[in-house]
Amino acid sequence: MVWIYISESLLYLCFSLLVGSFIIQFIPERLKPDIRIPKRLIQLAVLGVVFFSVAPVIRIISFLYEDIGLIMTMQNVLGGFEIGKAWNITVILSVFFYLFVSLFPVVKSKTLSGISLVFTFILILALGWASHGASLTEWSGFIFHSLHFLAVTVWIGILLIVGWCSKNQENWLAYLKWFTPLAIGCFLTIMGTGLFLMTLVIDVNEYGDAWMLSYGQALLVKHLTIIPILFFAFINGFWIRRKLKRQEQINPIPWLKFESILLFFTFVSTAVLGQQEPPHSIEMTLGGSGPSAVFDYFYSGIINPSMHVQFGLNTINTLFFIVAIIFIWLIFYSFRKKAPAVVSFFMGMFCTLSLYLGLMASIQ
Repeated sequence: MVWIYISESLLYLCFSLLVGSFIIQFIPERLKPDIRIPKRLIQLAVLGVVFFSVAPVIRIISFLYEDIGLIMTMQNVLGGFEIGKAWNITVILSVFFYLFVSLFPVVKSKTLSGISLVFTFILILALGWASHGASLTEWSGFIFHSLHFLAVTVWIGILLIVGWCSKNQENWLAYLKWFTPLAIGCFLTIMGTGLFLMTLVIDVNEYGDAWMLSYGQALLVKHLTIIPILFFAFINGFWIRRKLKRQEQINPIPWLKFESILLFFTFVSTAVLGQQEPPHSIEMTLGGSGPSAVFDYFYSGIINPSMHVQFGLNTINTLFFIVAIIFIWLIFYSFRKKAPAVVSFFMGMFCTLSLYLGLMASIQ
């Protein structure tokens, strides 16, 4: 199962690199640092979309082939399942896309970058078509999943390209002036569409009850990983800008790189979430597959399908929440004291871990 998680995470990374690479071409030179994007990076990203998107198809085939044979199962999945049809489209389109980016200087022409964006957008729609949300509704699940993923790739894609492909920090204030509101807009879109997609699977009032299941655990971890990202976004979008306006000596690129690494962990948690059984009925799912092993470890009582998770404060979870607040303070303190960005990165990771342990210790 780990290979599925890795494959899905790298698939999201490839899409982000493609979206970021082509959008940044439409930004005037005076509004961004000097950026050099290797053609090989774009080619590998296109190939990655093909190879990493096949993982769910292989997973379904591996579950079914023993009944009717491998060849027949492959034909049924690729021709009869939505996820198989979507992958067929992905392969065909990616072949033309790869030839296009290989033969033409796509990062040197706005017209060619625009065509490349159209290729990428259609591939995103193919991914949305095969999503779980699309299978639950006629159109809204497909639209909201595609919009959700598009907002993610725009935000993270530009962050990745600027953070890892910039040759200097020239025009950084000009870059922050347009990127900060764009990132805020993407984040609000992600939150809104994400909430809608979550309601397709579970009732918001049963969010805590879902923690008894592997799906709920993955959802909780995904939400908690957003917290340190917001702190890094505040540092990169506002605090660094204030320092640059005061003409203080600071290199913002390492901070942008570590924010992008934090965002990659949301890809990992999303990949894990996408491979869990969605609990359309928590009681039925709990009665069938049983509770999550993690929840079972933290909960000392008897777990039954009709139970509801109760929360309360105690000494242990209070200590964990205090430790989480300390780590939050250390994120900003490390930045103020000009410590390397990696220090704040680990403080953010420890903050997420402390919050998770605090929440799990709150279950009564």
